[in-house]
Amino acid sequence: MKTRNIVLASVVCGTVFLSGCAHRLGDFTVASTKNMDVKNTEHRVDESERLVDRDTAHIIFFIPTGIPNMKEAMDNVIEQRPGAVGLSNVTVKRGGFWIPFIYGQDYFEIEGNPIYEAE
Repeated sequence: MKTRNIVLASVVCGTVFLSGCAHRLGDFTVASTKNMDVKNTEHRVDESERLVDRDTAHIIFFIPTGIPNMKEAMDNVIEQRPGAVGLSNVTVKRGGFWIPFIYGQDYFEIEGNPIYEAE
């Protein structure tokens, strides 16, 4: 009986420690960290393609190696496609996980459709 309780407690603790979480911070119609000429040019949104990327900071033991940056995550997504200047239908998430005294991650995740300046 004691062995069974110890195993059950270990499984529950392991599940709690290995789980992560992500929070949706917001949804945006248009978002960009690049210069967009919104007055003089027309833009084309590629709705057939959904881009996703992250900016991640690692946690080793209990020491963070940095702080994740939302602008870096947005730049990473936009720069996936040459000529893209922004994103449409954007979702921003913040998440992470931590295995105590071993390893963890903290991140911003950006997802959206690329916007191109029409030529």
